[in-house]
Order: sequence, then structure tokens, then C-alpha cells
Amino acid sequence: MKCTRIACLICAFAVVMVAILPLHAATTGKITGTVTDSETGEPLVGANVIVQRTSLGAAADADGDYVILNVSPGQYTLVFRMMGYTPKQVQEVRVSSDLTTTIDVELSPTVLQAGEVVSVVAEKPLVTRDLTASTSMVNAEEFDKLPVTEVGEALELQAGLIKDASGALHVRGGRAGEVSYWIDGVPVMDVYDRNTVVDVNKDMVQELQVISGAFNAEYGQAMSGIVNITTKEGFDRFGGSVTSYIGDHVSTHKEKFPHISKINPFAIRNFEGSLYGPIIDEKLSISLNARHIYFDGWLSGTNVYNPGAVTGNLVLPQDFIDEYLPEYSESGSMVDSVNRGFPYIVGSNDYMDSLVVMSELDNPDSVSFAAHYDSLKSLHPNGKGDGDPVPMNWNRKLYLQGKINYRFTPSMKLDYTYILDDVEYNDYDRNYFLNPKGDLDRFRTGETHILRWTQTLSSRTFYKLSMSYFTKEYKHSTYENPHSPLYVHPDLSVQDPYSFRTAGTNNNRLRRQTTTMLGKMDLTSQVTKRHQIKTGLEFRQHDLTYNNITLRPVASQTSMNFLWEGPYIDTRILPDTTIYASSYRHKPVEFSAYIQDKMEYKSMIVNAGIRFDYFEPDGRMLADESDPTITNPIRPENRYHDWGTDGEPNTFDPDGSENNGLRDPGEPAVTLSERREYWYENATPKFQISPRLGVSFPITARGVIHFSYGHFFQIPRFELLYQNPDFELDSGTGNIGLIGNADLEPEHTVSGEIGLQQQITDNISLDVTGYFRDVRNLAGTRAAEIEIYGGSATYSKIINSDFGFVKGLILALNKRFANHFGFSVDYTLQVAKGTNSNPEQARNALLGGSLPEVQLTPLEWDQRHTVNMSATYGYDTWGVSVIGQLGSGLPYTPRASQDITTLLTNSQKKPMTYNLDLRAFKDFSVGPGNLNVFLRILNLLDVMNAVYVYDDTGKPGFTRDEDIAAATNPPETVNSLDRWFTNSTHFSEPRRIELGFTYSF
Repeated sequence: MKCTRIACLICAFAVVMVAILPLHAATTGKITGTVTDSETGEPLVGANVIVQRTSLGAAADADGDYVILNVSPGQYTLVFRMMGYTPKQVQEVRVSSDLTTTIDVELSPTVLQAGEVVSVVAEKPLVTRDLTASTSMVNAEEFDKLPVTEVGEALELQAGLIKDASGALHVRGGRAGEVSYWIDGVPVMDVYDRNTVVDVNKDMVQELQVISGAFNAEYGQAMSGIVNITTKEGFDRFGGSVTSYIGDHVSTHKEKFPHISKINPFAIRNFEGSLYGPIIDEKLSISLNARHIYFDGWLSGTNVYNPGAVTGNLVLPQDFIDEYLPEYSESGSMVDSVNRGFPYIVGSNDYMDSLVVMSELDNPDSVSFAAHYDSLKSLHPNGKGDGDPVPMNWNRKLYLQGKINYRFTPSMKLDYTYILDDVEYNDYDRNYFLNPKGDLDRFRTGETHILRWTQTLSSRTFYKLSMSYFTKEYKHSTYENPHSPLYVHPDLSVQDPYSFRTAGTNNNRLRRQTTTMLGKMDLTSQVTKRHQIKTGLEFRQHDLTYNNITLRPVASQTSMNFLWEGPYIDTRILPDTTIYASSYRHKPVEFSAYIQDKMEYKSMIVNAGIRFDYFEPDGRMLADESDPTITNPIRPENRYHDWGTDGEPNTFDPDGSENNGLRDPGEPAVTLSERREYWYENATPKFQISPRLGVSFPITARGVIHFSYGHFFQIPRFELLYQNPDFELDSGTGNIGLIGNADLEPEHTVSGEIGLQQQITDNISLDVTGYFRDVRNLAGTRAAEIEIYGGSATYSKIINSDFGFVKGLILALNKRFANHFGFSVDYTLQVAKGTNSNPEQARNALLGGSLPEVQLTPLEWDQRHTVNMSATYGYDTWGVSVIGQLGSGLPYTPRASQDITTLLTNSQKKPMTYNLDLRAFKDFSVGPGNLNVFLRILNLLDVMNAVYVYDDTGKPGFTRDEDIAAATNPPETVNSLDRWFTNSTHFSEPRRIELGFTYSF
């Protein structure tokens, strides 16, 4: 309650602050400029400036200056009018979020015939004067020209972004999850793992901004960057489009990718449609989009075995041997026996087609196995699969988006956006290569509602109220029903060395859901000609539910019983007090407020701001970390009351009348409810203050120097706060588990950059940016292990222990599309070092017998040299565009080093990677619309880049372990050694070809 009162006081203070200040979210830009007489140069006071096909406009002041605020990103036509002067319209005026577009106009006093208007085309400047932090922008027109199908593919092209081996994006050397995603001015993040809630369809994007420098104070809960998406709106005419494409992977690398040579043109199929337009002119407009896509993937398995097939080298329990096979119960009766077990293999297709004893028997003739053989064969179903290929990294997506804009008056507007992103998919697990039906099916559903109210209070002041509700659910299971009769006994999920799993199902079931309700207010006022004030408040209420269970067989179904009764089990769900189940529900709260001032002078533009963030974690911690498990305490005082007078628990009964004065060990002592009163402590609220500063110096009409600096905080992803909520640990000795920490402090980055934008010619510009990032308080496990009472075991805990440092240089050369050709190329030199690449790395090192690093080492995404390139050549009705990427190898940790003084962690580099994508299109005029036929080829050269490598050779397809394995002469009854050591996940996606069309009207 105390925390809640603190939050209320902060909210009240922030509201007062806003009320006192002269009364924006980063989804609109500003148009400004000066209107003068073309002959005298005098300002034209009162000249009208209208943004065509909108309700926006302004009048020039005494100095001829005008300002138009709250302009959505896009391309516009401005109309300038003044009595006695010829009207002029300026076309193709480009506006971007949070930036100022300057259009200076001279009007001629020469009077033309009535109705005549002078038209000019605005030329988009290659240098942005008020850009104080590195920002990459991709608008709707540029999206259409790029050979990409998803917004995420366009993100990978931005300078300073690195994709690691797992596919996660890292901005300027930061960890994955240090980026905040915004849609229409609202942060839309799944705080559990800091991924997106929904993926916006690229055809609904009006503008994509990637802010990788020191971003403004209005942005919070991000340390590396901001991805800001503005969706399309405000249509003044009806239109729409239909898009469809098909495709498949076409590659010659069949030895790396089984079944890749079988081409199915419908392995990839996409159907998409959109409709937009006004329902009531100048009042109500809508935009709708729907998409269904199926992607077959490039990693396939072979359906050789059904999950219930008992094949492979199965070790029978000793009690089974003693009862049913007494001939083998004597030690030494079987050469090379395993725990005196009875290893055997049952033919490659059927359970009992052929019985091959894997060890030499002393006297095989003395064994009669016929009775057991017949019984087992009659009880077990056939384990043979159909041998067909099965996609194992496929996905199916259903996407819906709708947006309604209603303008009550020219100064009041209401917007509502709904997005549904429903995905069913499979993550490739090569252990199930021959038993693909035993693997998990995965489901991810995101749903977002955004409601925005915008009101213009005056020509220089407006505010926005935003409310959003979004939910994201993730779940996985092998079968939907937890009591499905198809689940297989876990003891069947065995694998011989160098063999794929031939039986068993993944019996894990997980369901988690994140729900966030957000309220946000942003206020913008052009207080003076030079000062634009922004201020805002934000409140978020999260609701996280988590349920992770591993299905277990009922107690009567032991590994002995399934041999007679069949491999399938009656499942049961164990309570949270065991390691087979974990669940929680938490409702953390966030509050933030910011204020910033954008000062625009001819020789300098300054963005200065400060941000306040407050967080209530709604979590608990252990009061005594040496005795973590409340249901199974170790300390005597946590088990028994002290009945005596010596201060030692469990000494005597109160009256000393039983068991000769000793306490009855079977009598309850400290109860579970009593322990709950003192076992836990509540996590404390957190707050931080973040100053931000950005400065731009226009040194010439074509050159700008910018500088930015700021402090950036974010709460670690919530899965680390609430991990292992019941603090359940394994039994045994050594390190027996890991717990989360609801009392983690915010992670912190100090970031700075300095850059130069220089326009070289009318169509070519050069950008040079140097940056650094000092990262502190990262979540990790570097601290000493926590010793459990008694000293026989330890465990680890997530704490703020990791840190890092990143420095880099970016060179970018851009040529705008002119004379049928345009290109951009950027080069990034970056060094990203830290103590650990992920929170659990230090603990994993301890478990592997190593000591955690005590100094900075290269992070897993430390790609020193990165080059991105895109080029477009075309005319009005056809064109070709290409994307190229080149990167030096990512680091990996070698298995051994000849120089013992060399730090092994990430001390070697994988091979260099490169890729080339292509898109070609041709337009046809068909009926009332346009037909665009396109061809996309991803990985045009069919390059096999190394994603992972073997740690003994540093190569993706060769390891000396294969020769070592061959020397042991293992039985290759399930698969060959070559197949086992050819790991498809070590290589990048092979060539993909897509052919399709878009009909727009």
C-alpha cells in the first residue's frame, strides 16, 4: 500500500507539472518556413498555408513565418495563397515523425488568369538539419521497392544492427531485448521477454523509424534503440490491393538439407488484401488489411518412426530382469552390460521384427525369449512411419488490421486501431529428425487495441490522449489435450550415441500470457518561434500469468510396466512444489513522465529533456537464501519449534512426557502456514531519472554536425524477475538450480555519439557517426554461488552483475533515386565487449567446470565489420532492386587453445558471411488499376553461410569428433555417422524464390 501511495503522489505531482507548463507523441512531424515577396523579399504577413486534403494549415506571422504542427508522416502538397499574389503549390513535401520539414516560398505579385496556380516540386533534402540522434527511416514507397516481405527484414538493413546466430537483433552492441517497439505513438512490448506483441504488416506501414542514437526523453524502457512504426491513415479516396505469391527453396545443397531437392511451388503461399477510403467525406475513413501466409521452411525431418516406437538400445530395469529374465540377472552373464541391464534393439521399423542382442551372451542357447517376444509384440503398436518428409521449421500466420479515423471537428479527431497476429509454428529440434511427430507445436497470438484522441487547442498547441490494451499469449505442447492417450512414457525418450531419437514425445506444456493496459498523454506547444515544448505522462498496468508443467505418468506406470501395457501413459500434473510444475501471476505497475524542449535556431538545434520512471515489481524474495525451499526446509528452526530453554529447536517436548523427553519426529512442528509468515520479503519499488541531450549544428547549407548524450534505463525482462517463483531446486550436491530476482535494479546505459551529415552533390550525401555505449547493471549470474545450509549444495541467482562497453564508427553513402538509379551503402566498424552475452552464461561456465570471465570478452554478436548495400534501377513500369550484406565472422569459444594465457571465451571467429537478395517487377495497366508482377529471390547465390560451427575446427560442416566416433565402430542402425554430424542448423537459409503479383486500384 505504501508503494501505491508513492505512485499516486508522483502522478499528482506530474499532473500539476503539466498544468503549469505551456501546453506529442512521436507519430507526427512539423512543417515550417517563411513566405516572402519574390521581388522585394519582404515577409507576407497573413499569407495562408494549406496542407491539401487535410484540415491542417497556418497563417504567416509578422515575420512571414508559419508553423504547422501535428502532421502525420507522409507526402503532401502545400498551397500558399495571398491576396494580390499568384497562388503556389509545392508538391511531394515529405514529413517524418518528430522532425521538422522546412518549406520557404516566394510568391509573385504578378496576377495570372483566374484559377491558375504555379506548381513546384519540393526536393527532399539529403541532410536533415534537426536530426540530433542517428535515425534511419523507410517510408511506404521505399518498402515497395525493397526485396523484403516483413518489417523485420527491413530492420536488418539499418546501420548498427547485427543479427546473431539465433536470429535476434542487436542494436549498437546491446543485448537482444534492449529495443522498444512503438506503433502509432504507443509502446507495444511484451515485457516478459521484451519482444513485439504483434508484427505490423509492411504494406500497412507509412513510415518506419529506427532511432539508434541517444533518443529523446519521450522514449523510455529501452537502452539500445527505438523502432517507431506509423501506420497508414487519412485516406480521401477509395482504393485497395490484392497480393498473392507462391514459392519454395531451390537449392543444390541436398547433402546439408534433406529433401531440399523436392520442389513444391506452393510450399510458400501468401494471400493478402487491403481496402481503404472515406465513409463520410472529411469525417470518417477506414483502412482494412488481412493476410494469410504459410511458410514450409527449409529444415525437414523424415517420418521413419512414430512416437511410440521402442527402438534403439534400451536398458531394462534390474527388477524387470530379475523377475522375467533370471538368466541374465547374474553379474557377468552379459559382456559389457550396462548396470546389469539388458540392452537390445528392436528392428528399424517394427517393435519386434527382429531382436538383436547388443552384447555377447555366455550361453545364448539357454535363453528362451519366445514368450516375452510374443507378448511384447502383441501389446505394442507398429512403430513404423510412412517415410515421408516432414517440415520442421514451418509457420502459418493469420494477420488482421483495421483502423478507423473519425474527425468530429477540424480540431478534434479520434483514431482506433486493431491488430491481430496469430501464428502457429514449429522450431526445429534435430533430435526429432526421425520422429518429427513427437516434437512440440507452438502457438503465438498477439492482439492490440489502440485508441487515440487528438485535439488542437490553438494553431500552436495540441495534445493526444492514448489508451491501449494488448495481450500476447504463447503456448506449446505436443498434443492439445494434456490427457491425450498419445503421450509416451518419458523413459522411452532415449538416444543411442550418435543417433537421433526414435521414440518418445516432448511432454512439456507451457502457457504464458502478458496483458498490458496503458494510458498516455502527450502535449506539444510551439511556445515561441524557437522553442517547442513536449511533455507527457504514461501509466502501464501489466498482468503476467505463467504455467509450465512436464507431464508425468501415474505412479503405477513404471518403466517396467510400459513394456507389457504399451508405451502410452496416463498423464498426471504434479503440484508446483515439485520441479515438474511452476506457475505464477504478477501484476507489476509502471509510471513515467517526461519534458523536453526543442530549440531551433539558424546555427543550432537543441533537443534537451529529462525523464522520470517508476516501477513496482509485485514480486517476492527469500528472507533467508540459505534455506530456499519452503516446502522442504533444511534449517532446524524452520522445521521444529524450540520447546526447550537452550535455544536449540527440536530438543524436548513442552512437558517432556513422550519418547523419554525427546520430541516425536513424526509430530508436525513449524507448519507451512507459519513459514509463509516470515519466509518471503516483498521486492522494493524502483525509480530513475534520465537526462537526455541532442545538438545539431548546421555548419553549411549542405552540412550538419550533430552530438547526442543520454542516460537510458530499462527494467530487465520480467521472465528474469519471476523465474522459478517457488524457489524449487533439484536434489543432490553441487549447483542444483537457478532462481530469479524480483528485486533486480534497472539496467543502465550511458550512450553518446557525434556525427556529420554532408551533401556532396545534388543527389549524393555522406554520413559519418562515431558512438560509444557504457553498459552497466545488466542481469547476470556472476556472483558467488549461494550455499545452502549444511554446505552440501549451492545454487545461483539472477543479480545485476554484468557490464560491457561498445564503441563503433558508421560510414554511410546515399544516392537518392534519380536518373533511374539510386543506392545506399553503409559500413559499420564496431567492438562489443562485455562480461557475459546472456544472464546465465556465468552459471553455465561453472556447471561446465570453468570459471566465469573476470574481464571484458567479445560478445556473441561482436561483428567487427558489417556492410549493408541496396540499389535500385528502373523506369516507371519496371525495375530491379538488390540488397547485399557482408559481415565478418561472429565470435565463438574454441574447445581448446595451445596458448593457455589466451582467454577462450569467444576468442575465435567464425567464417565471414555474405548474402544477396533480388527483386524484379513489371507494371501493367489492367482495367481501373495497376497490376504489378514481381519476382523475389532471397540468397540469390545460394551461399551456405556458417551460423554455428564445431568448436574444435571452427567450421560448420567438419569436426574431428566424427573420426573419433568412427574409431569406436558404433552400430549405425538408426542413422549413419555422416548424417549425425551433418547439422543443418549450422548453415543459413538456402536460396528462396517467390513469384507473385499485386493488383491495386
